[in-house]
Amino acid sequence: MILVTGATGIVGSHIVLALLQRGAAVRVLHRSESNLSVLTALLAYHSIQAEPEYVIGDVEDPISLEDAAQGCQTCYHAAALVSFNDSDDRRLAEVNTHGTEHIIDMCLRNGLNLAFISSTASIGDANAQGVRDEKSVWGTDKGKAAYTLSKRYAELAVFRGMQEGLEAVVVNPGVVIGPGNWGQSSTSIFLTGIKGMTFYPGGSNGFVDARDVADITVKMMDEPSRYRGQHLLIGGSHSFKEMFELLAEVAGTKGPTVRVKSAWIRTVIVGMRIVEFFGLNKSQLTANSLRSSISTHVYANKKVRDLGFEFRSIRSAAEYTFDVYTAGEQK
Repeated sequence: MILVTGATGIVGSHIVLALLQRGAAVRVLHRSESNLSVLTALLAYHSIQAEPEYVIGDVEDPISLEDAAQGCQTCYHAAALVSFNDSDDRRLAEVNTHGTEHIIDMCLRNGLNLAFISSTASIGDANAQGVRDEKSVWGTDKGKAAYTLSKRYAELAVFRGMQEGLEAVVVNPGVVIGPGNWGQSSTSIFLTGIKGMTFYPGGSNGFVDARDVADITVKMMDEPSRYRGQHLLIGGSHSFKEMFELLAEVAGTKGPTVRVKSAWIRTVIVGMRIVEFFGLNKSQLTANSLRSSISTHVYANKKVRDLGFEFRSIRSAAEYTFDVYTAGEQK
């Protein structure tokens, strides 16, 4: 039996899919209020007849984790709070960092291997060529977003667990392109792109197909002792202009043509910081997300490719996501 947390998210749902396609017995840990429709719709789209076992629990509740671990040999921990609003710093620490610590303790007590879905957020600073890879050095916590720090400390907790005997694999996916809770997390980028747009920011980031994140992670867990350290899962680094042009092309809508000046966005960031200081910003658009939109992030995937893994193109990811989206819209 394999335990999966975060199965209602993009990555977690695709991990469940990949495991069921292998014929594995899967147990999904979810909160009582979780919306399971994303997972059930994804399995239906792929014509999966087998169903996972569902158990109610929470990464913040060690007792529920202990119950969920019974009879399991492996845990895929994909559950996380995604928020770029620094006013959520306490919740981010509670869910992402302390929740992961509870998962580690549960695995150590019960002898489970662990696959931890981390993030590019916990990768160190860019080198002299402007590229980030698994050898990048983390300079300082100063100026880092609360989400970034929560994932960084969660990842460090996993490595500490490994020193205590935990068998674990850590993967660091970029911006994941795949179907999920539409309008949440990285699906907001997808929806923005397929609806068509005129303006675009000047930044760039690393992107990856949700299927690749799941497939590579599951394959690594066949022999976790081989895979030490961080593993950047990046299908390609692209500018936001390129990404939005691709999404518009796939959907047959209008691609972006006008770049928004970074100076203008920086001015908005200053105002947004003030609003967030008083806890008044409840939208997904935050100072940190705006800052990211004008930042250049280039990631290398050489380590993972040298290990024998390949990535689908970002076009393939976009087409797949659009197919699942339109299939859901037609129902």
